[in-house]
Amino acid sequence: MLKKLASTIIALCLVGLTAVGCGNSEGGASEETTVQPTTEPKAIVTNLHKPDKANWRYNEDFGFYYQNGIAYCDNPVEESYERLDIFVPEEYMNATDNGDGTFTCEMNGDAKLNGYSALDAPIIMPVLTTGFKEEKAWTDSVMEELYGMAMSMASEFTSQGFVFIHPGCRGITEGVPTGVTDIKAAVRYVRYCDDTIAGDAESIFVFGMSGGGAQTAVLGASGDSELYTPYLKAVGAVEGVSDSVKGAMCWCPVTDLGTANAEYEWMMGCTRTGRSTEEQALSDSLAKAYADYVNKAGFRDENGNVLTLTESQEGIYQAGSYYDYIKGVIENSLNNFLSDTDFGSGTAEDYINSMNADRKWISYDKSTNTATVTSVADFCKECKNASELIVAFDQPDSQNTLFGYGYRKPSHFDRMLADSLAEIGSEYASDYADDLTKTDAFGNTVEQRVDMFSPLYYLMESRGGYGKSNVAEYWRIRTGIKQTTNSLTCEVNLALALKHYDGVKSVDFETVWDKDHTEAERTGDRSVNFAEWVNSCMK
Repeated sequence: MLKKLASTIIALCLVGLTAVGCGNSEGGASEETTVQPTTEPKAIVTNLHKPDKANWRYNEDFGFYYQNGIAYCDNPVEESYERLDIFVPEEYMNATDNGDGTFTCEMNGDAKLNGYSALDAPIIMPVLTTGFKEEKAWTDSVMEELYGMAMSMASEFTSQGFVFIHPGCRGITEGVPTGVTDIKAAVRYVRYCDDTIAGDAESIFVFGMSGGGAQTAVLGASGDSELYTPYLKAVGAVEGVSDSVKGAMCWCPVTDLGTANAEYEWMMGCTRTGRSTEEQALSDSLAKAYADYVNKAGFRDENGNVLTLTESQEGIYQAGSYYDYIKGVIENSLNNFLSDTDFGSGTAEDYINSMNADRKWISYDKSTNTATVTSVADFCKECKNASELIVAFDQPDSQNTLFGYGYRKPSHFDRMLADSLAEIGSEYASDYADDLTKTDAFGNTVEQRVDMFSPLYYLMESRGGYGKSNVAEYWRIRTGIKQTTNSLTCEVNLALALKHYDGVKSVDFETVWDKDHTEAERTGDRSVNFAEWVNSCMK
């Protein structure tokens, strides 16, 4: 074999990991069990078969070989989901026609495509779980419907010299952490097959949008976390190999749902109208809870200054260094837009004037082509109105299904929201408090599963998971700044945490003005930009 044989004895050298215990959503620690450091390689344990060399198929239109519907775990819960599909550029294969539509392929380590070979090409894995939905593997029956889409998507990456591996996974109907567990199992399988599957199994890049972006962020932050061990054992994932990834590309990631309601009300609650007295009290309580969270979290700017919120005459905690930082992100996004945009027969000044048509909230300096905004609240009122729901998250058939127990058995999950409901004397407070005490089949409470699903749990020194996972080295985060799906603070907090995490080599974060909840890019094509970013990470 041409692949590195050493890859079949990959070590899991994990230092100081916790077994099951997690901190709560505000950074407090619950009971933890310490695992002693080890430098001994772990033996690979699995009954899974590697891909059959004699079972490759060829797509002449796009020039790649592929196999689909390969099992990546030994004890799948849903076989139609817990499988993966492999697409390899034809340059990386020496193929013999079997005469029945299949080919026997051996890897060709000499041929090059875009500077890569079968030995060192990056492996791209999409997380196609928008809305945290489940994703079927592209088996033959599924391919009858999705063949064109699947082949076209794969070709976007194989044409760049990348190996493309599509993992199916379970989703929202079975609750956290099933989706991330399944994709971790797929990553482990790819490493186990490093001598059989083309590409460098130490250079796996994942990408996703919205709920897929969220799970991408969790995958990037939680590599080899022992919190997932019982879940991975239950599905029969390969043991003795790593489930960490090299890079994570997140578009509009809806992450850190344990603080998301409070973030939403702190930033966007000011745009709500027609609220009842109770709704207003709940919004205010959540906004104050977010300020308390920020002041304990330890977010730092690029210069290492701790960011905090302070009380203000207008709004709730709309002042302080954290507030100024968020306002600066908004202004930077606007100024990038002014710099990037060809206004045709108009000018940047005309655009600003149109934005100020009802009232002036943007000041513009024509000589420098730069703008400032009056306040975060004014930006939100003009560009980022809150949804009609007073609680943006933890709604029926959405996030509380995500944190439920078993198939479509929802559960409330937000400790901050539960505390705020109790503070205002809501009749719903006891329901929330009761749900937070429930445990799953592995003894984890809903709050512990919220932590497992929170990138910041692994990235912030104030949280219980800090330093207990192998975090991806490379990150790229893009979000449409106008989106109302979640607060801008979601992506900003993720980027801030990553920039100060030891071992993270690069954080490429930008918000995109005038874009909503979409695969937003300042300029150019998202696939091209993503490929260029992967290439830069591989240098």
